[in-house]
Amino acid sequence: MKYLLIFLISFTVSATEISAPESLESVYQQDMFHYYRGDEIKMILAGETEFAVLFRDRTSAMAKGVVILLPDWHMPANNHYGLDYLRTELNEYGWVSYAMNIPDPIAFYNQDIQADPNMFHAPALAILNKDDLAAYKLQLLSRFKALYQSALNHPGFIIVIAQGASSSLLVEYFSKQAEEEVDAFVFLSSYLPDPELNYTLNQRFAKVSSPVLDIFSSEDSNLVKTTLQQRKKMATKEHKINYRQRELFSSQQNPRQQARLLKEIYGFLTKIGI
Repeated sequence: MKYLLIFLISFTVSATEISAPESLESVYQQDMFHYYRGDEIKMILAGETEFAVLFRDRTSAMAKGVVILLPDWHMPANNHYGLDYLRTELNEYGWVSYAMNIPDPIAFYNQDIQADPNMFHAPALAILNKDDLAAYKLQLLSRFKALYQSALNHPGFIIVIAQGASSSLLVEYFSKQAEEEVDAFVFLSSYLPDPELNYTLNQRFAKVSSPVLDIFSSEDSNLVKTTLQQRKKMATKEHKINYRQRELFSSQQNPRQQARLLKEIYGFLTKIGI
């Protein structure tokens, strides 16, 4: 009984010392400082928020410009779904690379999906809370704008490679009168986890004035796949001749597919004169 009492007291004390889990961004940033050299990490200020980016200079004699890389939600800047491969391999083609950590995704969903025994059809899908999404978009664009200013310090073109939901928010921004001038966009598996917003997103791809390479994978979710034909039709309707779609096969973590990803990007940039 005495040992049980000691155990319970010890457990109670330990429980009170448990703190809230660290944010994903904080964990990713700690990993950066642990695994990379100091000169490969840059801290950039966006308003009152300082965030980390991975920086690599070009390794070729000729300078092409700067590539800005944005990961998908929940992913680090050096993720192995093609982004880390591109940020290092593009250096050999004359590109300075900046891969940024993005803000933590917040609780976007404003409803839970719960089974209803009285329903004879599937429950409605959860949708994104528009106010939360707008707040997150402001955070993301604030960081992008700050990083864009750093990119202007280098000669040459500026291209952007963005994954998933992050790319979708950029599409929405650049489909309007954006202040920044980007020479080309590469979007990887673009989607938004909201059927209605995902459909609206397709209308905006054709409104982006810069050349767009829209890459998807055979292993992407239906949220990505069901929108591809709509994007292509809208590009044709709007006479956007600098829009291209390309499909990758197998896992995006497969080294051969990442090499194919680089080849597709290189070919696209060469085609448009970059």
